Amino acid sequence: MMLTCTALYLIRNQLINVLRLNQETNTNNDHVVSKILSKAIHRIVEQIPIAIRDFSSQYGSNRSDSYVVTNICSHAEIYPTYGDSSHALAFRTYGPWWITMPSYKETIKNFSRWEHNFTSRDFIEIEYRDLVYECMHLCIYETYNPGTLDIVYVGKEEDDGNLTWHRVWTFPEPFSIILYRVEEMLIEDGRQIFDDLFPNYVQPNNSVNVKQVSGVYTHHTCPPASRVPRIVKISLKNKVSFPTRFIRLQFDHSTVNYYSEIDTVILYGRTSPSDSNSLSNIESTSLPSLIPLDEHTNEKNTSSDLVKLPFDVLFIICYYLDMRSLVYLSSTCRVLRTRCLHPLQFQSVNLQPYWNGITNYSIENFFRQYCSQTRHLSLAWTKSIQCSSFNQLLNICSANLVQLNLACCQYLTGQYIKIIVNYCTNIEILNLENCISLNHLDFIPLKYLQHLRILNVYRTNIDYRTLLPLIENNKRSLENINLGSCQKLGDTAGIIKLLFARCLNLRTIDLWRIQGLSQNSFCSVIGLQFDLSEEKRRVLNFSKDEQEELALLYSSVNMPKDISSITHMKYLSEVDLGWTDPPAGFVKSFVQQVGQSLIKLFLTACRCVNNEDIDAISEHCARLRQLDLLGSSIITETSVENVLKSCKDLEFLDLSFCDKISNDMVSLWTCQYKTCFKRSYSPTISDDPYTEFP
Repeated sequence: MMLTCTALYLIRNQLINVLRLNQETNTNNDHVVSKILSKAIHRIVEQIPIAIRDFSSQYGSNRSDSYVVTNICSHAEIYPTYGDSSHALAFRTYGPWWITMPSYKETIKNFSRWEHNFTSRDFIEIEYRDLVYECMHLCIYETYNPGTLDIVYVGKEEDDGNLTWHRVWTFPEPFSIILYRVEEMLIEDGRQIFDDLFPNYVQPNNSVNVKQVSGVYTHHTCPPASRVPRIVKISLKNKVSFPTRFIRLQFDHSTVNYYSEIDTVILYGRTSPSDSNSLSNIESTSLPSLIPLDEHTNEKNTSSDLVKLPFDVLFIICYYLDMRSLVYLSSTCRVLRTRCLHPLQFQSVNLQPYWNGITNYSIENFFRQYCSQTRHLSLAWTKSIQCSSFNQLLNICSANLVQLNLACCQYLTGQYIKIIVNYCTNIEILNLENCISLNHLDFIPLKYLQHLRILNVYRTNIDYRTLLPLIENNKRSLENINLGSCQKLGDTAGIIKLLFARCLNLRTIDLWRIQGLSQNSFCSVIGLQFDLSEEKRRVLNFSKDEQEELALLYSSVNMPKDISSITHMKYLSEVDLGWTDPPAGFVKSFVQQVGQSLIKLFLTACRCVNNEDIDAISEHCARLRQLDLLGSSIITETSVENVLKSCKDLEFLDLSFCDKISNDMVSLWTCQYKTCFKRSYSPTISDDPYTEFP
């Protein structure tokens, strides 16, 4: 009995020890789990883009993976190499060359109110997979001609699914750069040039036309950054008070030497809410407003000398203010309110710089009251304007409106187009570029317009159903038309033929990357011999319904069967045939007929361009200012030099990937001529991060 009790006592003690050990182990395990969870919560997560929500332009085609915006939806594939890669994102334009052309100047000259804080020319809106509750920083991998970043926004997703955008960084606010195998460097002022940072670095010859850039308003230097691969790091810490997974970047590439390319954009932050940054602590950031908060003004601080000025003098002073300053000044006193908010102050209204603050409320309660005299209106880049608000605004502008810019307005539907046509019967300049939300039928009401001078439908779904009657109805007035990247035109050959046959005042035509122009079609539109049977087969490729529709349209516009020549196009000055690949001999015949008026000719990736074509350019295009021969692999140095000698005003010549043009000869020409030569090259890597690429 005694042994049994002793044994039980020992067993009892062992059990107690085991229980104590288990309790300690559980406590330790809880502590470990707690530490793991804490680390997970506070771990900084790296995210690559998963989608592109919206963008303004791209160099690449909609049907290609080269130079398109979706190329940034991956980890870095190009960095740390530097050069022209088709796997990067590239926008449609660069430098001052596009914006110094008459066609562009014609679209902006009437927006005379100086919006000096707005210099962005392109944008991209990026979506990431996970919500970031505490943003740390954003890294932009720039692998070719860097330095174009202008503004950074983060997006807050509202309960209705819409995004409100909040600006967190503007050039030249401080940022960091990371060069390959070099520690991160803080840039206090974005305008610092490379030799400020590295006095002993090696700099090649600079081919940026500083004189041209001097005529462009920008915050960036020329060039904006040294030509080295780099990571731009924008700090977001303590700048974002809400969870986000959306980033918007805006770019100003007006001073860059060549296409700026981006490899990827990586967002860093914590993807789990913490005690210090929970949903309950989020503060909303109000959008910028253009509307005076109170009709009652405070006159105590009013300058008596200012309000005593004559009406016309004070009116002119107010006219020099940007829109935001004008509205703020109107809130100071009744006298200034009448001057600032006089309808004549709103003859030209450019709301693109305020795209983020233009709401249905601001339209219905402010602009609708003061836009009765508006003739030039830009709503470019604006978001989610309801059809009812749009209707009210255009109803007020009505027949006075002669210019309307709706670039990148993805809220547009066919109903909006009907409103434009019904109210704005005198419209002369219409910009619908990149309004990809509109289908081909939505555009049809535009055919009833009869005073169009400038039409921009870059990268839209417009087709022959709209364009054939529109061209016929506006044949006397049409001067500039941009059909770039329109890949659903359908009857492309018929559209171009009608343009060349009827539009005698045509000055600019942009056919960049359009689809549907065969070599036979090219010949048919400028009077060269072509195969009529092939033209008939082209029409037979349409469906039966489309053939019947096309026959009716051809009859209504009296479509010419052939064109003997285009010498009647005496004003044609800017032509972009990039990536359309016309046949050999086309360029020669084309410039023989219209070359005397040409100042811009883009033959990008037109592989059949030969020396005879180049010799014809040198002979007939004495006024030429811009020439793009990228990818012309069979042209020789002798032919190109003839162009340089004959075209005294040539300021831009792209010889990228012209295999028979040596770099040594381009270097020699650079010393001899004032032309800016463009010479792209495949990505390469340098052992010295302080040596700038050419």
